[in-house]
Amino acid sequence: MFKNNRFFIFGLVLILSLNTFAQKDKVLFTVNGEKVMNSEFSRVYEKNLSLINDPAQKDLENYLELYINYKLKLQDAYAKKMDTIGIYLREYEKYENQLIQPYLKDENVELDLIKEAYDRLKKEVNASHILIKTEKGQDTLIAYNKLIEIRNKIINGEDFAKLARKNSQDPSASKNGGNLGYFTAFQMVYPFENEVYNTKIGEVSMPFKTQFGYHIVKVNDIRESKGEVEVAHIMLKGDSDNNKNIIENIKKQLNEGADFAQLAITQSQDGGTSKNGGLLPKFGSGRMIPSFENVAFTLKNEGEISEPFQTEFGWHIIKLIKKYPIGSFESMKETLKQKVEQGQRAQLIGNSVVKRLLKEYVIVVNDTKLAAFSKPEWQTDSNLKKNEVLLTIEGQKFSAADFYNFFSKQSNKPLNQAFNTYKEEKILEIYKARLPQKFPDLKETMKEYREGLLLFDMMQNRIWDRAEKDTLGLNSFFKTQKDKYKWEKRAKLTIVNLKKQNMEVLKALQNQVDNDSIWSQYKDTCLLDINDNVIEVTDEKYPKDLKAEASEYLFFPSGNQFKLYYVKEILPESSKKLSEVKGKVMSDFQDQLEKDWIKELRTKYTVKINKKALKKLKAKYHN
Repeated sequence: MFKNNRFFIFGLVLILSLNTFAQKDKVLFTVNGEKVMNSEFSRVYEKNLSLINDPAQKDLENYLELYINYKLKLQDAYAKKMDTIGIYLREYEKYENQLIQPYLKDENVELDLIKEAYDRLKKEVNASHILIKTEKGQDTLIAYNKLIEIRNKIINGEDFAKLARKNSQDPSASKNGGNLGYFTAFQMVYPFENEVYNTKIGEVSMPFKTQFGYHIVKVNDIRESKGEVEVAHIMLKGDSDNNKNIIENIKKQLNEGADFAQLAITQSQDGGTSKNGGLLPKFGSGRMIPSFENVAFTLKNEGEISEPFQTEFGWHIIKLIKKYPIGSFESMKETLKQKVEQGQRAQLIGNSVVKRLLKEYVIVVNDTKLAAFSKPEWQTDSNLKKNEVLLTIEGQKFSAADFYNFFSKQSNKPLNQAFNTYKEEKILEIYKARLPQKFPDLKETMKEYREGLLLFDMMQNRIWDRAEKDTLGLNSFFKTQKDKYKWEKRAKLTIVNLKKQNMEVLKALQNQVDNDSIWSQYKDTCLLDINDNVIEVTDEKYPKDLKAEASEYLFFPSGNQFKLYYVKEILPESSKKLSEVKGKVMSDFQDQLEKDWIKELRTKYTVKINKKALKKLKAKYHN
């Protein structure tokens, strides 16, 4: 059954190239007058040959029938206006946005950002900062000027840490004096990372803004990256003398050859890691508290175990599992690309496209009408609610009323900032709308997804949901096809796994001793497990040399152990119950519903095949 697999549907129309027959293109068939060209069918057929497992479906005429059925279903979907339903439109919009996303990027800018991230990952920066938060609607100049004042004090010799404890609104500053320890790319928000990596050792930056507020930052040190490390640990919470004695005893056991993972399971008080032998996810600088991180990176050889040490959380012992140095650019490029695309850097990539379009597109602004929005009474000016042209982009006009609605929701943004945002949004709208014409491959892929989703919805409504909900229909179908669902002759087997061949277990089975009693008697000497199974004698799981008769048995070597197959009973051929074969019956019922639907569509819509065009196609593919 394919109910939950949209891509089964999409696979039928996987059109990814636009190689056509140029001037020789002919109509291959029509469905209710809608033409399907030779070129379209050939693209689909050629692309799907490698995806088809059934040899019969690779036959050109058979495949043509499948494609006609596909077009008939689409014809019915459009006739029922399934393409206008809100749920369908919203879902397709999601796919469309995903498809056009690669076209909204400047590849050169993206590559520069990937290289920048890689270069930064090779360095670790130790920096301190002071944060002044800004609230919505607050005058940000106050925060900026306060940081300028603090910066001047630092430059004139006052201690950064003291000023951070006194002024910073980062809660951690009271403990660390603003020192963030060592970190590298992707560990801080991008504007903060950017400022840090562009500030020299010992210097204090000018105030800069992030989503948290305004900061100044001082770079204390830059060192080569230590990469990442994977360790396991054993932890005892708290700093009591008793814990110190216990951790030292654990270390003694490890020195004598005890298994680290086993001791972590039984002794570690870190509930998140003890069950998996103390294993922690790999980490780099800045991910753990410094006291833990320093010991982890001090270990040099895989398998090396630290001495007991103390952190603010308690006592620890660490075992080095593996070190992960920074890889080559090529080996990390794809991973870095994903991080760049998913983080704040992605906005820079999109902005670069807009900047290019601002230069390429013909843009005309009605300055007089725009200036009216700067007046204090603009919200009561009825003229601004009219459909007079405010902005024209590539000949497409946008009214003052449209901007009025946009500007009303901008929460006190300055006019110029709000208008620029509005203008950029409209530029992108136009650019997105033009993409399918500019990139034919994208146009065809969008068509594939649009039709695939539509067909999926039709199949769900017409076939899958009906098969699930129509219990009477399913039962009726099962009764008419009952002879198709039968058990072959079956054997009720007891299958015993043994450490060694043992005739006493066999004798117990022959004497009809129950499985639980046999398990109790022999589990400590030779028995691994004992279970009953019912297997058709024609099934490949049924041992070839085992006779299909009651009381027959077979000892079968299994590595260094043995399996004992004992036939308790032979069950004759019989009809299956619906509950025993419901999945298969459901699938067959869906197939029948689809066949009935196709038959109905063939009656409802006229299909005409161009026999001359088909003959040429068959000659081309040697069918």
